Amino acid sequence: MTHVPPKSSLFCLLAALVLCLGASRASAQVSRTLSTPGPTAQAQKVYNLLTDLENNSRNGGTKQTIMGQHCEAQKEAYAGEYWVKVGDLSGRRPGFVEFDFGPGNYRNTYAEAYVDYAVGFARDRFSYGEGIVGFSFHMSYPGASVKSWPNNFRQSWMDSNWFGRVINWQANTAEYQALLRDLSFAADKLAYLQQQGVPVLYRPFHEMNKKGSASPFWWANQDPAQYKQLWNITHDYLVKTRGLKNLIFVWSPYEWDGTYGGDPWNYYPGNDRVDVVAVDIYHGNPYFPAQFYTGLAGYNKPRMLAETDKLPVRWGDSRYGTVSELDARPWAIYSIWGDSLVYNLGTTSPNDWNVSSSYKAIKDTYGYYSTYWRVLTGGSNATYNWGALR
Repeated sequence: MTHVPPKSSLFCLLAALVLCLGASRASAQVSRTLSTPGPTAQAQKVYNLLTDLENNSRNGGTKQTIMGQHCEAQKEAYAGEYWVKVGDLSGRRPGFVEFDFGPGNYRNTYAEAYVDYAVGFARDRFSYGEGIVGFSFHMSYPGASVKSWPNNFRQSWMDSNWFGRVINWQANTAEYQALLRDLSFAADKLAYLQQQGVPVLYRPFHEMNKKGSASPFWWANQDPAQYKQLWNITHDYLVKTRGLKNLIFVWSPYEWDGTYGGDPWNYYPGNDRVDVVAVDIYHGNPYFPAQFYTGLAGYNKPRMLAETDKLPVRWGDSRYGTVSELDARPWAIYSIWGDSLVYNLGTTSPNDWNVSSSYKAIKDTYGYYSTYWRVLTGGSNATYNWGALR
């Protein structure tokens, strides 16, 4: 006779099965598959780390965040100055450093010594096992005779069809050819880093949802379908035409608060073209609505705070209350923009949140590594074994 378990046993078995299946689904929320087919081993290892951090934050595991720092090589005494400065102030270095290919030199080429220094600095951080690296690209509009910060923005002479000509690969327009020439500059540098075994978080065409009153970049506030075509042209050029396998693509809209940025969702290029979803945040006093972190969750990608001017942890004092953004929202990467580490954005006045009480926010953030190794830092005394990613 076949043994039939009692109803209570069946219920327990079914409950256990449901829990097991639920756990399996939860643990697989974020896939390790990159948008680049056949990625380099190093790129895959870095992405595996990011997806592990994301899945841990979603599924009750140890919550960890990689602290990052953007470095503006064209404004620094030497490339990586802000990365070093973090260590001088806190005793710990960032685990992620980002540079830019096109901040603008007011000449007819992006080629500058500081870009090469930035590439070398990024190479060394990964090669020495001190952290992971990224590049953004503040690209002047295609065809600009001068590579400058003002030429990153929409120009009054641009007619309603200009952006369409930039992405018109079928007609091989002059504007499209100019776009590829600019992309080729970044591709050459990225190819060198690939040769050196260095994977790169590449963050092009960010803040695409920035509103007109907020001085949008030339690629921003455009028709979403055309923006996605621009992204896909870039992805195909770098991956298929240039054969780059070391890239992790980061899609980074502006804070969609309704004042400075609109809803970004229609600008999303697709899961097969994006690896990390991010946001740039510069408003809030000093911390941010959860809508940005929760809003990005549905993409099932690692989440990154790509640009901001405020450190995420500050234990209270007479000036400010206690805040830990990393406890509330454990971003996979949390990165500070350039010299806003110590100055208010675009000024030389002190960024009080970060620097008051002897740089308390910087010290509190980078010192928050002892509890479950919550903050992952870099450099020679890192709180994570970055060398295992090489």
